[in-house]
Amino acid sequence: MPNLKIFSDLSHPELAKEICAELQMPFGRANIQIFSNGNPIVEIQECVRGCDVFVIGTQAPPASENFISFCILINALRYASARRITAVIPYLFESRSDKKDRPRIAIVSRLVAQMLETSGINRAIFIDLHAPQIQGFFRLPTDTINGAGLICKFLKQRDLNNYVIVAPDAGEAKKLHPFQELMPQLPLAMLDKRRYAHDEKPIVHKLIGEVGGKIALIIDDEISSGGTIKEAADFFQRLPINEQPSEIRVATTHPILSGSAMTTLNQSGIKELIAINTVPVPETKKQVAQFEFHLLSPAGIIAKTIEIIHTDSSVGEFLDKEYLK
Repeated sequence: MPNLKIFSDLSHPELAKEICAELQMPFGRANIQIFSNGNPIVEIQECVRGCDVFVIGTQAPPASENFISFCILINALRYASARRITAVIPYLFESRSDKKDRPRIAIVSRLVAQMLETSGINRAIFIDLHAPQIQGFFRLPTDTINGAGLICKFLKQRDLNNYVIVAPDAGEAKKLHPFQELMPQLPLAMLDKRRYAHDEKPIVHKLIGEVGGKIALIIDDEISSGGTIKEAADFFQRLPINEQPSEIRVATTHPILSGSAMTTLNQSGIKELIAINTVPVPETKKQVAQFEFHLLSPAGIIAKTIEIIHTDSSVGEFLDKEYLK
């Protein structure tokens, strides 16, 4: 494809290489260095004048350092006269900070949108934003890839007759619509959380629906500490024996798995974790998993989305078809 270039910051180079392999094109040459004082410097090492450039970066530790490097890389491409710059962000930086739910705090995802625009992007691609309204923080075109399509395609390779989809809270229940469309034969259940005091964390109050004797598939858009999954598993264990699920399996788009998350998930007794490779998961975390751990690559659908944008075709039409496969 003429005048198409792919660059990446240091956050997830493996995924960037997979995307380039899908597109059958070389990786863009850029030198990103972090000085001993923490300041990054970026040098574009090939001509990008008049090119359609896609820059891949995701939130991965060290998150703040990677985000600044990502913005500087975009800005360097802008000053190198790239014709159009599209940010490809599988997991948007600070996406959970999307509202002012306490006094005197910042809405950081809005600030992130402003910083990306100031850096020089013309449009952005995401996978499963934490809240859809985040798209409204951007004053430029955005496209969101629905991770449900990848997860359901993987799940449909097995017998799902005894499965029930479980939302860990009311907020996640709203996001289950794509799974209902793609796997309409599966029943739904939801855990009802309540906060009994202002200084307490919400705890599971009751189960809406039935999971007794079934395989409970808990779906959460991201897993950070693993606390939500552990809390759900503990609640299931407190149910009468005949109302407990036979197994607990988990699917998520963003496997953040920060801190002691793997220990928490191991203690929860889940049998399987299905996740999309939107952020790098270290081998050390995979090795300590006491459950089946499947990482699904989004490289194919991202590469096709890049190709469609580059050729000025309909992204929505493609994503609808891909999602419904």
